[in-house]
Amino acid sequence: MRPSEIPKGLITVLKQVQEFAASQNVECFLVGGFLRDQLLGRAVLHWNVDLAVAKGAIGLARDLAAHLKGAFVPLDEQWGCARIVIGGTPGLELDISDFRGSTLEEDLHRRDFTINALAIRLQEWLKDPRSLLNLVDPLHGRLALERQQLIACFKDSFVEDPVRILRALRFQAQLNFSLDAATLSLIKQAASLLAQVSGERIRDELVLILQTRRCYEAVQSLNALGVLDILFPELVPGRGMVQGGVHHLDVLGHQIETLAYADRVLDGFEDFSEMFRAPLRDYCAMPMVEGRSRLALIKLAGLVHDVGKPANRQVHADGEIWFIGHEHTGAELAIGIVDRLRLSNRESQMICRIVKHHLRPGLLSREPQLTRRAIYRFYKDLQDDGPACLLTWWHDRLAARGSASRLDQLDQQRARLEEMLHPYFFKVEEVVRPPRLVDGHQLMQTLGLAAGPRIGDLLAAIEEAQAEGRVHSTQQALDFAREHLARGQSAHE
Repeated sequence: MRPSEIPKGLITVLKQVQEFAASQNVECFLVGGFLRDQLLGRAVLHWNVDLAVAKGAIGLARDLAAHLKGAFVPLDEQWGCARIVIGGTPGLELDISDFRGSTLEEDLHRRDFTINALAIRLQEWLKDPRSLLNLVDPLHGRLALERQQLIACFKDSFVEDPVRILRALRFQAQLNFSLDAATLSLIKQAASLLAQVSGERIRDELVLILQTRRCYEAVQSLNALGVLDILFPELVPGRGMVQGGVHHLDVLGHQIETLAYADRVLDGFEDFSEMFRAPLRDYCAMPMVEGRSRLALIKLAGLVHDVGKPANRQVHADGEIWFIGHEHTGAELAIGIVDRLRLSNRESQMICRIVKHHLRPGLLSREPQLTRRAIYRFYKDLQDDGPACLLTWWHDRLAARGSASRLDQLDQQRARLEEMLHPYFFKVEEVVRPPRLVDGHQLMQTLGLAAGPRIGDLLAAIEEAQAEGRVHSTQQALDFAREHLARGQSAHE
């Protein structure tokens, strides 16, 4: 393994940390994931550096934050852990914690996985950041890195902190490592304890899993270990539920399979024409809140998109299986899921919208011709979540038939999908969100109308006519409104 390059700015900050710690007569150690990633040579976009001291970590972090002009964030007073956030590119977080035990080796024995039970004196590391010659490695974490294995540091690791179960699957997905048999057994024994973990902590680890290129394998493991049932009890009724028709998997299996296609499609967007790849990449990378991207939420929507099917399953006399209305039931069930995960209002809105409307792209793909009105109305309902819904439908469509999909049909549906995406990325003011040509005051003044719901209806009708290409100017908008009113009056006579 070749140690990764360390940015000069990071080395400068760590030199300041060492100088300050020395002035306080504190011995400081680099520990954990920072050293693991350095040994793996991983490219890191956001640097999070773990530091350990014998005691007094919170007080040291508070004083050090002021010295470095960073933000002080207490993390866990019980365990003596705090964070210093330092702005810049790349961003830097310093997590400083007390030893979990009386010595450094005791601390390392109480960490989550042997690949993170690594340490080195900060002073020694600074002499030659690339060498790592004096690495403290009591649990042979370096060997586990070479063998690409995840091994729990001690038998009660997951009992002490059940969220480590999700961290295990997250590392499996991020690093493409395997879990050793003993660790898998410990996870199974402790899985039920995840029900006691806060929604925020589960959310944070789950999002990190979903943001990887291998979240499908991780969720498969969560399912096999019984963890998925605890995280998403709403999905349990779909296990073993036959769907019939085009589907080759049961309801739950299909929802998990959707992630396999999401991993592939969202990794490079190679399913789409070249002109769409960069816009889609930027769209999916956009954070909904800090640290949580659209990409992760699209995958979450894919995992739960058919959650309403079990409650709506009908077997007709001819043996056909239908799930009429499952999208509406699913959107209601999704509310409980997003609330439990403590997602923001905007994130929750996105997930529930996608679940509610995930069938629409498929219905539109069957139309002989896709009208501008249909595209406008789709984006009127979904707004900026429109492309996310289209992507979710595409993953759903691919997972439904799997390898049995007809290539000619896929090509036709892909073309229709791009036809839906094109206005959002390239003709937004023409079709998706036309600029307002008149306002309510103009309508009232010109047409002699009183304030009320009719004004909003007229503005909506004008906007739709703009999207259809029938209205292009203020005068045309006023003429359209006058005609619209006249038609409405004639209909009532």
